[in-house]
Amino acid sequence: MTALLEVSNLQIAFGGLVAVQDLSFSLRKGEVTSLIGPNGAGKTTVINLLTGFYLPDQGKVTLNGQDITGFPADRYAKIGLARTFQNVRLFSEMTVLDNILVGMQHLIPYGVLQSFFPNPAKRRGEKDALRQAKRILDRVGLIDLCAEKAGNLPYGLQRKLEIGRALASNPSILLLDEPAAGMDPQETHELGEFVRSLLKDVDAILMIEHDMKIVMRISDQIVVINYGKLISMGPPAQVQNDPVVLEAYLGKGATKC
Repeated sequence: MTALLEVSNLQIAFGGLVAVQDLSFSLRKGEVTSLIGPNGAGKTTVINLLTGFYLPDQGKVTLNGQDITGFPADRYAKIGLARTFQNVRLFSEMTVLDNILVGMQHLIPYGVLQSFFPNPAKRRGEKDALRQAKRILDRVGLIDLCAEKAGNLPYGLQRKLEIGRALASNPSILLLDEPAAGMDPQETHELGEFVRSLLKDVDAILMIEHDMKIVMRISDQIVVINYGKLISMGPPAQVQNDPVVLEAYLGKGATKC
C-alpha cells in the first residue's frame, strides 16, 4: 500500500542529547498507526518534527510524495495535517462552537480587508463555516453544548472538543498526542472506538498513547521508539511479543505476561 506520509531518517538533537535518531516509518491510508515508547522516548518530539514546531537536523518528511520538511508550523494545516496536544489547549473562555470556528480560519474565503465590511463573500463564508462547525460538533457529540464555555466541559469532553477543532481544518492526516490521558477506563474505551471511527473523516491517524489496551485494540501498525530510536514496528500481535519492546518497557530479562 502506498504511503501517505513518509518519515525518512529523521533526527534532531538538543545540545548533546539526540532526541530522535535516524527514525523512519510511514502512514498508510485507512490505518491507525500508534507511536509508543517509555517515558522520555521522544514521541512528542516526533510529532513536533512532523508539524513544523521543530526543524530536523537531518532526514525528511514527505506527504503524498511532496517534501514538506521544514515547512513553517502555520502551513501544515493548509496541506492537510492537524494535531492535538498532550495537554489540552482550548480557548477556555470561548464557547465550544467558537473553538471549532477557530480551527477553520484558513478555510474562510475572504481576506482581512474584506472582513471589516459587509459583503456577499463574507456572509457566505460565515454561513458555510457555521454550518460546517455545527456538523463537526454533531460528529464529536458536542452539538448540545455548543454555547457552553469550553473551560466548563468535563475533561473527557474537552479532549473531544480538541479533536473536533483539529477536524475543523479538514485534514487528511490527524496526529493525536495522548488523547486518553487523564481518562478513566470507561472513557478510554469509548475514546478508542471514537478514534477508530475517525477514519471516516481522515485518511490516516498517528496516535501517541500510553494506554496499551487502546493501542492494541485500535492500531493497524505500531511504531516503538526508545531514546528516540526505532526498536520495533509492525502489527500489534508482532510488537507485543517482541523481546526488545518488553525489555524497553520492563527491563532486561522481562518476559511477556
